[in-house]
Amino acid sequence: MQVIRLILLTVLLAITTDSGAQESLSSNLGSGSDFIMHDSLPMSIRLIEKAFVDQTEVVFCPAGIERSSQDDRKKRFAFYWESKYNNIYFRNNKGIVYEGMNEHGFSASLLFLENNELPPREKGLIPIAASLALNFFIDHFKSVDTALLAIWDIRIYDDTGNGWPFRIVLHDTTGATAIVEYINGSRQVYTPESPAFVVAGPEYERLIELAYIPDRSPEKDIEKLYLDFIRTDFPPNSPLLLMQYYMEYFIDQEYYSFFRYPADKEIIVLTPGGDEAVFKFSEAEFIPGEEVSVRFF
Repeated sequence: MQVIRLILLTVLLAITTDSGAQESLSSNLGSGSDFIMHDSLPMSIRLIEKAFVDQTEVVFCPAGIERSSQDDRKKRFAFYWESKYNNIYFRNNKGIVYEGMNEHGFSASLLFLENNELPPREKGLIPIAASLALNFFIDHFKSVDTALLAIWDIRIYDDTGNGWPFRIVLHDTTGATAIVEYINGSRQVYTPESPAFVVAGPEYERLIELAYIPDRSPEKDIEKLYLDFIRTDFPPNSPLLLMQYYMEYFIDQEYYSFFRYPADKEIIVLTPGGDEAVFKFSEAEFIPGEEVSVRFF
């Protein structure tokens, strides 16, 4: 396994340092991706644009940290919880927590979604502020199955004031994956079989339709890219070829690459400049009662 990792990281390093990319974030949130390959390799890979990740803080959160989410419907009521598990999460300079994993190898991440619309205020559901959405999942759950049970009891609301253009992607040590989206205020949950490929931008339902309706014309490059993978039966056990193909499609972007190894409870991050950061739960220090943040990127 260590040999496979070394080969993957060495080849990917050569790819990412030769991208010739720009500094700006895609205006239509059309790039970024999640490669799910547990059947062929015990890992998943996430690409995200440099401009979104720059100035990220990595937070080491111990079990027992107290959190509260205000209720946007009844201000004086809030939902309180304690983190059940040690976890590590990544927060960018806009305060958005976009990636995280806990000590059981369960991970949650955000991926851009166009036309996202969060649900209306339903008094019977637990309000979870968007800024705490990923914390809620990695604080509470060990697996995708149990996390999906909670999906029906919570209502995510936007506390950022700027809209919330994201979907939530969950992974665990069994290889299970779930994609949670809010389209026109309605919750949609998908559990694709691995290996799979998810692109930022279009809702997942449209991607499924594109895959099964051959005469459906893609509206954007990102959809054409998705179809190229699906219709040419692109080898799912060739993650580096998938990633290289993706990055060539969006050569004006520069990417951070997040390698998740759920069974090993480990995240490896490659920067566009070729630096590597490794976060292992077996080596991380969690201080009781205190979150510790470090700026790595």
